[in-house]
Amino acid sequence: LQFLYFIGTTYPQIMQNDFALTSRRHVFGLKADVKDNVHYIDDQTVAYPVGRTFVMYNQVTNTQRFISGQERADGISAMAVTPNKKYIAIATCGESPSVEICDTTTRKRRKTLNLQDLGSKEFICLSFSSDCRHLVTQGGPPEWNLVFWTWDRLKSLAMLSTAGDREGSKNDKSFISCCTIDPADPCHIAVSGNGVFKFYRFSDGQLRPSPGGMGKRDPQNILCHRWLRDTDRIVASTENGELLLIENCEFKCVLPLSPSDGLSIDVICIWSKGFICGGEMGLISVYEQSDEKELYRKVKSVKVDPKKDSDSGIEGDPTIKSLSLSQQEDYLAISTCNGNNSAHGQLYVLNIASETSKSDSLQPEYLVTPFHTGPITGIDTCIRKPLIATCSKDHTIRIWNYVDHTLEICKSFPVEAMSIAMHPSGLHILVGFADKLRFMNLYGDDIKEFKSFNMRSCPECRFSHGGQYFAFVHGQVIQLYSTYTCEPIAPLRGPTGKIRCLFWLPPDDTRLLSAGQDGAVYDWNVKEGRKEGDHVMKSVQYTSVTSNGAHSSGLLWAVGNDRKLREMEMGGLNVVNEWEVGEFPIVSLAYAANHKLLLAGVEDGSIKIISTPVQNGMHQAEHIVAHSAPISKVCITFDESVLFTVGEDGALWMFDIKEKDGRGPSKREVTYAEEILISKADLEEKNTCIQDLKAKVDELKIEMDYLARKRDIKHEEKIKEMQDQFKEDSEKQWTKFEALLSLKQEQELAFTDIRKDTAEKHRQEIAKLEADYQSRIQAAEELKSKLTRDLSDQKRTFDDQMSSAELLLEKTRRDMSESFHESLNVSKETCENLRANERELVKEHREIRAQLEKDTDDEIEEIKDRYEKKLSTERDHFLQLKGENGIMRKKFTTLQKEIADKNEEITQLMEALQMLGHKISRIELDIENLKSEIKERDETIGDKEKRIYDLKKKNQELEKFKFVLDFKIRELKSQIEPRQDEISAAKQKIKEMDSDLEKYHQHNLALYQTIEELKRKIDQQQHEIHKLSNKLKDSETYKNRVRTDLSDLVQKIQEPRQLSLAIANLYKKHVKSIISRTPVADDGLHTEYSRQKEFLGRTVESLKKKLIKDNDGHKGDANRIMSENVSLIREINDLRKEIRLLKTAASADKTTKSAFGAGMASQSTLAHTSSEQINRELEMQRYEIDRLRAQVQEAESAIEARPGSRDLPAIQGQVTGTEETDTCSNATSSSAQKKHTSKGSTH
Repeated sequence: LQFLYFIGTTYPQIMQNDFALTSRRHVFGLKADVKDNVHYIDDQTVAYPVGRTFVMYNQVTNTQRFISGQERADGISAMAVTPNKKYIAIATCGESPSVEICDTTTRKRRKTLNLQDLGSKEFICLSFSSDCRHLVTQGGPPEWNLVFWTWDRLKSLAMLSTAGDREGSKNDKSFISCCTIDPADPCHIAVSGNGVFKFYRFSDGQLRPSPGGMGKRDPQNILCHRWLRDTDRIVASTENGELLLIENCEFKCVLPLSPSDGLSIDVICIWSKGFICGGEMGLISVYEQSDEKELYRKVKSVKVDPKKDSDSGIEGDPTIKSLSLSQQEDYLAISTCNGNNSAHGQLYVLNIASETSKSDSLQPEYLVTPFHTGPITGIDTCIRKPLIATCSKDHTIRIWNYVDHTLEICKSFPVEAMSIAMHPSGLHILVGFADKLRFMNLYGDDIKEFKSFNMRSCPECRFSHGGQYFAFVHGQVIQLYSTYTCEPIAPLRGPTGKIRCLFWLPPDDTRLLSAGQDGAVYDWNVKEGRKEGDHVMKSVQYTSVTSNGAHSSGLLWAVGNDRKLREMEMGGLNVVNEWEVGEFPIVSLAYAANHKLLLAGVEDGSIKIISTPVQNGMHQAEHIVAHSAPISKVCITFDESVLFTVGEDGALWMFDIKEKDGRGPSKREVTYAEEILISKADLEEKNTCIQDLKAKVDELKIEMDYLARKRDIKHEEKIKEMQDQFKEDSEKQWTKFEALLSLKQEQELAFTDIRKDTAEKHRQEIAKLEADYQSRIQAAEELKSKLTRDLSDQKRTFDDQMSSAELLLEKTRRDMSESFHESLNVSKETCENLRANERELVKEHREIRAQLEKDTDDEIEEIKDRYEKKLSTERDHFLQLKGENGIMRKKFTTLQKEIADKNEEITQLMEALQMLGHKISRIELDIENLKSEIKERDETIGDKEKRIYDLKKKNQELEKFKFVLDFKIRELKSQIEPRQDEISAAKQKIKEMDSDLEKYHQHNLALYQTIEELKRKIDQQQHEIHKLSNKLKDSETYKNRVRTDLSDLVQKIQEPRQLSLAIANLYKKHVKSIISRTPVADDGLHTEYSRQKEFLGRTVESLKKKLIKDNDGHKGDANRIMSENVSLIREINDLRKEIRLLKTAASADKTTKSAFGAGMASQSTLAHTSSEQINRELEMQRYEIDRLRAQVQEAESAIEARPGSRDLPAIQGQVTGTEETDTCSNATSSSAQKKHTSKGSTH
């Protein structure tokens, strides 16, 4: 059944991949919450999970191979690799969790392990045995079942719950953290977790607890444990940073050098010298075995610090999740995550073989490139470059190269980016941040802001296909802007909800599609700023829209949260068809017009490839498993060859789009642009660097020429020495040749005598040998007859032994067959009783039978071989004797041949003598040729010496010319210095003018403050004057009343009594009721007061009109002066640029004399004209300032000369107040006039 399930799950995928429309190309990302998520397959290949796919990355070629996950699975939960690196186990989680065993070479699934009664939805840990035959898996909550497998037979041998009856284990997701198999005993298993450290042994078909553990030690949360190599020790790590040593399954001690700093140690990796551990704060410690009391000593400590890369976007210290060593133990692969339960992380590699003593200098490097550490919210690509732009919630923007599979630029920002768009040229991007929308330029290695728009929380932005427009969403309004002027074109209003998608219709960018949460899809006319058509369905929240063209016969497709795909006509946006998309809704759409494919990103992280026109529903769509979280966006390249998808798991996937017949990815010759943007400051810096390098190159050339001359001199000396040595050697060889020639003549005379003697000796020896061989032949014939008799006897005995052996063999066969039949009957009876083990017993009996037959056949073969060996030895002996006889005959013939050979040797020696004579003649010819060659070389040496002498003369002439050029350069420098002094003087004048302007500005501010103070004082004085005038009026009325009462008393002055009574009444009257009395006003006083009031009103109105008129005049003057100042500043900046250009031209034109002289003449004229122009402009400015000051003084004198209220008759007690009011108004107008004048002069 398991085999049929495996075939049923894998065969559709195989059939689908044979005719797949896409193929995986590359991926950037990591699923960091997988147990043991990084492994070395070989010294160059590293394996790690991304989304629901397993990736094998080659560090040298920067290529990836993939093992796709199951469609029904929710994701990957754990991994393990066999010790021989041939197979890898991948645990998937879901309703029916399984373990897939894949071949690392062919990437094919070999086995799939399933268990229906596992009691959990995931496997949290996997471990292979040292012989690669057994696998132990630890299930998750609530039952925490430990399963022991023979994976090559798809058989679970035993299962046991490691939680037992412990309370709280069902809800504790970190109850069990690690399980491993003893390398020395495949049936011995260790399990650790929160307060758990147990041993189990597989025996008699069951997993049983084995003695051992932590003993009386308090329970601790053990995060990881590993068996040390070639020992019975285990090292375990805890959440408070302790390293525990377990020996012989019993706790021994806490390692003295364990950190114990409160930081958890999450992972341990074993190597040949000890172990490596890592945990929180990104700390990695390397321990080696020691013979001292401490047992293990720390040799290295490395911290993974991503903060050193300021633009990595990683906040906080990472946690080490997994470690893996290469086969040569040179490199350590490191997997990290941002938090204890984060699914986003990074991959690093550390060279632990180099610089073992300098551990502080070790720093891990990125294994691939820095990945996003948060959900990716936006993606876009361009036309002229192979670039992709992505933005994420980790506050970074990244630019990727999908041809080289590299990260080009990574830039971190303090605010989260919500959307991103890339210009077709690949030089600009548009990013919607939470605070504003920014238009940014892409430089070689940086991203810089060009312009910002105060539009908060822009969820979608998009460039047009031609790049001349860009559109973005602000609230419920679509804003259209021109790319090159950054000016608004027209706002598109109409949607009532949030807009989720924008799509420019190709090819002319005159139409724009939008879809939003209000259930509306709109077709906008960009030029006229109005709607061409709409489709509204309020029960749906649309998330994406795409189309195949802007013509009226085109189609568009829209998807929303109702899990349906709708097809509409472009003419009126009428729904033509709609299809159910499955259990999960589609989030994003893209359309490949050349392939007629609709590419859809689904909420469960998968991708659907739909051929258009859509027929018979969605069941024909190709389904690709990629992400482990919902997909955010999908997009394709302009040539429709590559598909990109991003999701909330932080992964960026790339897929090659194939032809519909599955012939391979569509290839199209594309020439990408190579130009980049660069700022002026960077360009100047690089130019100066190039000039410095050129100067260094010139210096190096001079130095190399000097070294070459020295080398030539040395070579000449060596040539002379070699010539002298050759002459000596040739003389010695000639003397040796003469001595050998004389020796040769002597040997020729001696050889003739020796030849005669040897001939006589040979004749005598031949006669003796003939006699000896005749006697030996007779003896050999007698021995031959004797041996033939012995051979016949041995044959008879051998036949008898063979017959007895055959009888014995038949008997043993009968016995073995009877015993075999008996055992077979017993096995049949046991098979009927134990049907579950039937197949295994049949296999065992077949193996026993095959082994018995093999053993009997081996015994028969041994007996047969033994007797055949004896027979062969006898035959060999007979053949040996026969061979000796033949040898004796051969020796006789060889002796005759030797005599003939000697004669031939004599003739050959004579020929050799002739050859030697020829060689001597050839050697003499060679000597003559060598002598002629020596003469020719002497002549060439003389020619070279002449050439060297000529070169030395030329060098002297060049040095003279260099001295002349240096003198001219000094003269030209002396001509440049006065011009530079003039330029510095002009700069000093400009600075003085700036200081004068600053002083005027400060003086105007002081005057403004004094005017405000005077106004405040005038207001206080007017208040006091008003009080005094009221008091004066009261006193005048009181004085008049007293005067009238006194005039009445004068009449009674003759009558004292009446006078006293009248005085008393007067006293009572005035003392008690003086306050309540109202003054009796005079009619003349009222008329005078009204007249003065009307006069003052008219004067105030006239002054206001005058002030307004003067203000208008001063504003015009100020604007004119400001515009003149702006033009002057612009001219000053132009002059500064010209000065800078003159400086660079002066430094660059030092190579040739003529060009340098012409350049200096032009520079001197330009500098002279520019300095005269600056002086002229400064004089004009001073004249204008003096003229404005004169106008201000004239205006002030005119205001002061205007008649006030002092020329009119004054009211009693009010003259002073009127004069002060007039003075205040004059002062106010004059101060206002001065204020405007000073502002104008400042501008």
